[in-house]
Amino acid sequence: TKIKRDKEGHYIMVKGSIQQEELTILNIYAPNTGAPRFIKQVLRDLQRDLDSHTIIMGDFNTPLSTLDQRERKLTRISRT
Repeated sequence: TKIKRDKEGHYIMVKGSIQQEELTILNIYAPNTGAPRFIKQVLRDLQRDLDSHTIIMGDFNTPLSTLDQRERKLTRISRT
């Protein structure tokens, strides 16, 4: 088993095997600002360790749709 992580704790990569199959698991915790750029850089830095047997997961801190990007306004419900 091989483990690689950054000092800030934004990613950890574990390489090992399950039932004689090589597997890499990469967990990323992206910062709240600049997340897409950060994720691209992590993937570039670890490019040699990633292959078709890699699972990438984590908290990417990026909106999944344009609905997630809009500011939400609070609506007050008046009591009668």
